[in-house]
Order: sequence, then structure tokens, then C-alpha cells
Amino acid sequence: MRKLHMWTIFFALLVLVTACIPSPIKAAPTLATDKPLYTQRDNQVTLMGSGYALSQIYYVWVKGPSENRTSYSGINFTAVSGGLIPPAVSLPINATSALGTHLVSVSTSQATDDSQARTHYGLWGTLKPLYQRTESITIFGGGLFPGTSFKLTVRNPAGSFVHEATIVSDALGDFNHTWRVPEDAVTDAYTIFIDGTGTFDNAQQDYVSVSKFSVTPAGLSVNVVEQPSSSYQRTDNAKISLAVKYPDGSPVLKSKADMRPVILLQNQSTVTFASISLIDEANGVWESETKIPANATPSARYRFELPADSFDDGFGNKGGPADVFSDYFQVSNATLLISSEVNGTQIQVPFGQVSIISKITYPDGSVFSNGTARVSVSAGGSTSDLRLAYDSKIRAWRASYASTFFDLWRVGTWTLDVEASDIFGNSGKETYEVNAQPYLFLLLVALVVALVLFGRWTVSRFGRLTYLRIRKTVQRFRR
Repeated sequence: MRKLHMWTIFFALLVLVTACIPSPIKAAPTLATDKPLYTQRDNQVTLMGSGYALSQIYYVWVKGPSENRTSYSGINFTAVSGGLIPPAVSLPINATSALGTHLVSVSTSQATDDSQARTHYGLWGTLKPLYQRTESITIFGGGLFPGTSFKLTVRNPAGSFVHEATIVSDALGDFNHTWRVPEDAVTDAYTIFIDGTGTFDNAQQDYVSVSKFSVTPAGLSVNVVEQPSSSYQRTDNAKISLAVKYPDGSPVLKSKADMRPVILLQNQSTVTFASISLIDEANGVWESETKIPANATPSARYRFELPADSFDDGFGNKGGPADVFSDYFQVSNATLLISSEVNGTQIQVPFGQVSIISKITYPDGSVFSNGTARVSVSAGGSTSDLRLAYDSKIRAWRASYASTFFDLWRVGTWTLDVEASDIFGNSGKETYEVNAQPYLFLLLVALVVALVLFGRWTVSRFGRLTYLRIRKTVQRFRR
């Protein structure tokens, strides 16, 4: 009996001693991500942590940069040996993931976030993966300690650093920076580096993070600023004005050398190719001008075309994105321009001469030298045709007309019609007037008559006396 009593006392003391020894304190759960900063090139955010109960199911809650509260992510886990978060627990990153500072919370409830542990991470990069030259690249992100500065650099595919900036994060740990890609930038993949000290959950943590984007040649936009005139003559210069701009709206001020991108069309047929020149730097307006051939087919179906990607700024940026056409316009035969010089406004008949020198040009001012030119002299119902001859020394056409006795019947106003035409049907006509008068001839006739009458009077009055004297003198010598 005594032995049983002793065992009872022993167990009572053992219970008392066990109750008096304090139980070990359970560690609070921790939460972190494998990196403080991510880019959209990363596939996932891996969660790490310890201090989780082995029998408890935990739920992962998240809050994006533009969200006001956390929401259940659909991911849960049960701790593995040692109370650790399983290695496979991660949050996905895709092309639609928001850039900025993200919050991750672990809760014991799927319905309510009781925040057993929390952490932050940053997602940063460019707003889109591909940019054209001259576009402004927006580099945005978060996950940094608020109000800290860091260095941002951009390296091109050739390995050269082409941009550098010092940036300060805002009160939310976010940052925003833009950089315009030059029009002659190297194309392909660029690398962006950010490095500094201070992540959102650790002001002393150093970091270096890398993101990428790609650059392609710019697609130039082309718009018609000024249409051609509604009609032209052959040899006229037809014109069109085009505004050429980069994707960011800045004007294109250079072009590839010896480029003839504009086509003059007649219906669907190519008439000629035309060059283009800058006429307005402020607005990037280019003018294309081409001379319509002297043998162009008369038609109302002429227009200009700038084929897609035919304009090149010399750096490989091309435009427009589609064929650009002008309005249709009319082309008609050329009216030759005739400017003549006549040697005076009067001609004496007969024995007079009228000379004419005619300078004949096409509408563009080029000299008309191959073709036919003539002048018709009309008076008194009759017409005389003269053929003009081209004189290359003076670059003009010459002709002359000498009046005869037959022109005495054509006194008065003479009309000189100068006409010219070439083998293509281009022609022109100008009219001049000359006053033909027989004054000199009449004066000559009057003089002759006067001389005859004077001679006759002289003979009749003095001739007989002279004859008698001569006869008397002769008779004396005979004696």
C-alpha cells in the first residue's frame, strides 16, 4: 500500500514539474520573393517564407499597383517540413501584368485577408516590347524605396550606351521615364539597366535589374498637302505637295540621295518618274515636280502616285504605309508662244520689204526648234505664204517679203499670221499688221512726170532759138 502511495506522489510531482516548464514560443510566419524587382521577361514571382503551421492551409492574396485592396489570387499551399513555403508556390507574370509596386499577403482564410505575412515586389519595363524609331519609349515600374534615386541606362544592339538618366522614385515606390528613339537609331534589341540602393521593403538593399525592348525602322506617314492643278498643257510642270512625318509626328527633313519615288501616271501606265524636294522644314512638306512630255497623250486621267514604302529618309525609314494618289488632272496639247519683231509698221509697194523674226517657245519656256513655222501675208483678198527658217544663232525663226508691182493692187493694211506646229500636234498662232502704201512709188512717178514736162517746156521755148543759132553758125563756116 505504501508503495502505491509513493508512485502516486511521483506522478503528481512529474505533472507539476511539466506544468511549470514554459512551452517554446512559436515563430511568426515570414514572406519574401526570390527577387525584389521583375520584368515582363520573367515568367513568375517565386514566394519564400518560413514559420507556417504544417496542418494549416494558407491562401495567397495580392494587390496590383492600381488596386485599392487585396484579392484572393486562387493560389494556396500547405507548409512543408520546417514550416517552409513549398518551392512551387509562385505568382505568374505575363504580358498583361501591371507595371508598378505589387503587394503579396498570406492569409489563413480564403474569404478574408488576415495578413499573416506580407511582402512587396516591383514589376518594371517598357509599356510595349516593340517601338519604331522616333517613338518615345515609356519606362515605368515600381518596387523601389520611396524617394530614392537610381541610375537608368540604355544600351543599343552595338553595345554602346545611348541614354543615361538619374531618376527618383515617388511616394509609392514607382518611377516613370521617357526616351525618344532617334530617327537613325540602330535597330534590334536594346537593353535597359536600373541600379541603385533601396527596395520597397529594404532601404539598404542593393539591386541591379535588366529589361529589354526592340527598335524597328519607322513607318513614315504621307499625306497630300496640295493637289495638282486641274489641267496642264504639254511641257508644263505638274506639281504635288506631300507632308511626310515620323511616327511621333515630327517632320521628315532628309531623303535618300537620287531618289525618284513619285510616278506620273496616265490611267495605269507610267509616264515618268519624278524626284522630290523639301520646301517647308517646319511642317515636313515635300514637293514633286515633273515636266509633262511634249508628246504626252491628251487625257483627263493623269495623276501622281507615291507607292507604298517608296520614300526613304536615308536611314531606312520608309513610307507611306500604302499607295498615295493625287486627284486626276487634264493634259492637253501645248499652245506654242510666239513673240515676233517686224521691221516697222509700214511697207512701201513696190520695192519695199518686210522682215519678221519670231521667237517660238513651249509653255515651259523651252525653245521650239523642230517643227514647221510659216507666215501668211494677207491683203486685198489675196494671201502669200512664206516659210520661216530657224536660225540657231539667235534661236528664232526668220522670214522676209519683198513687195512687187503686183502689190500696188493690195495697198492698205496687211495681216501677217505667224503659225507654228510640231509633229505631236502642239501649235500656236499670232497675228500682226503692217500698213502697205505706194507713197514712194507715187512720188517717183510724179518726179518722172515733172521731169518730162519740164523737158518738154524747155524744148518748146528755147529749142527753136537754139536751133536757128546753130544753123547760122554752120552756114558761116561753109562760106
